[in-house]
Amino acid sequence: MIAHVAVFTFGAEMTEERARELARDLHAMAATLPSIKHYAAGPNLRMRPGGADFGVVALVDDQAGVDAYLDSPGHVDLVAASIAPFLVQRQAVQIEVPEEWAPLWTENQR
Repeated sequence: MIAHVAVFTFGAEMTEERARELARDLHAMAATLPSIKHYAAGPNLRMRPGGADFGVVALVDDQAGVDAYLDSPGHVDLVAASIAPFLVQRQAVQIEVPEEWAPLWTENQR
């Protein structure tokens, strides 16, 4: 299992309402992609100082799953319309999720 993790820093134009809408739209888009096994997206909870404004975690089986997600028309369109206009910085990483974490979720749960 691979975790694609992305964090975003936005300009002031990204309001709390827009961030909530972005999270909702990302979840809706992810629900249409069979390659995504589990998905979370939302504004930073600000439990610690600093950090990015928004984060996404997508769990997929492999590189093909990462590609299917990031290159999907729904993702490309959403990024162009709802992320790029407000984006100051984006960072992303793909990491392997240890097999022993598998009991933390069940199949078909997002």
